[in-house]
Amino acid sequence: MLKRLQLTLSDSTWFVPFLYGTGGIVLTFLTQYFGSFFRELLPEIIYLDQDSAASVLSSSFTSLMTMMTFSFSTILVVLTTYSSQFSPRTINNFLTNSASKHTLGIFIMATVYGITNLFLIRTSEEDAVLASGVSVVLVVSSIWAFVKFIQTISVSIQAERLLSSLHREALSVIEKQKQAVEDGKVSIVLKRSVHTFEAGQAVYASRTGYVQLFSSEKQEDHDISFESVVAVGDFVAEGDILGYWLGDDALDKDVFQIGEIRSSIQDPAFVIEKLSEIALKGVSPGINDPNTAIHAIHYIGDILRELSELPEGDFVFSNGKSDWHIKRKAMEATLFEALAPIKTYASHDIFVMASIFEAIRIGRLRAHPTHHDTFEEFVDYIEDVLAWDDLHPREKAFLTTQMMQARKIKA
Repeated sequence: MLKRLQLTLSDSTWFVPFLYGTGGIVLTFLTQYFGSFFRELLPEIIYLDQDSAASVLSSSFTSLMTMMTFSFSTILVVLTTYSSQFSPRTINNFLTNSASKHTLGIFIMATVYGITNLFLIRTSEEDAVLASGVSVVLVVSSIWAFVKFIQTISVSIQAERLLSSLHREALSVIEKQKQAVEDGKVSIVLKRSVHTFEAGQAVYASRTGYVQLFSSEKQEDHDISFESVVAVGDFVAEGDILGYWLGDDALDKDVFQIGEIRSSIQDPAFVIEKLSEIALKGVSPGINDPNTAIHAIHYIGDILRELSELPEGDFVFSNGKSDWHIKRKAMEATLFEALAPIKTYASHDIFVMASIFEAIRIGRLRAHPTHHDTFEEFVDYIEDVLAWDDLHPREKAFLTTQMMQARKIKA
């Protein structure tokens, strides 16, 4: 339940602004009905007569609408930039940015407060009201939030900042997985080449979409084992088999959350895919920014370094009575899907190709022995598909050096 709530809140762009809007209504109620109780505690200057207060609220509302209009226009420009220069998959990173949500929330709170007080101020029985003073405080806060928002925009639109943010996002997910393994909450077993489900009951996908997360907390103390045939991040169609309950009975529980978009909460490969798409944009003729592509590939390598510390295999959650065997994306598939497309479109750029070898070298620095053959085979693949005969001897020597460093296995 907590993971599903975390997924809903992390992908939501409306929840925080909704809370601020609700706060505006609550604040209106407090100032309208309890303003007189604070007359002796608060400075008299913040209390205005009804006509003056109405003028202040009206002016505040107008200025807030101007700032909101400019902010929304800026957001649209940034979304266009993210989609065209980076990747459509990175748009959600900006929309769910905390600074953006809180800025929008403060605007909404001040606007809701101003418009509701304008509606209620004529019904006030007091000669002087507190609403205008609070409104001024909210407008000043909105100005500060607007300045902070512009600063956030100027930073987030920089490619280096976005790459670093995606890098931290992936490392956070992997760190949680490592911690779960260290704490004994989950173990890793070798992938099964043959499955026997004759005695099991199939679990089917209730909708079409991506497997966003696995709810391990639903295992509790049940004694029925489960084995999945899909991994978090896989695309499934309605009616596809997700896994099997291994027993005579089946639990009436949805162990997988399926949604329209992928989520990185349990899927670091999705972040790697975003970085790969940014790299592809960088090497495209329209953008022609190979340095951004190289930076993205380096970050991919560092994520692979952290990911490869875990042994190859699937996750198993055990409560002593049952084992829930959850399929995990193989390192071979992660490597190929992340770096092979870049090779396809950047094979003519030796520096981008060198960065692929560099990413492999970084990725296997502390790799578990179960990954050594995977990395080595991928280097062989890159070597086979490169057009060595078309390269200048100096270019060939440069790439050969990078390739040999990628082949080195450090203890």
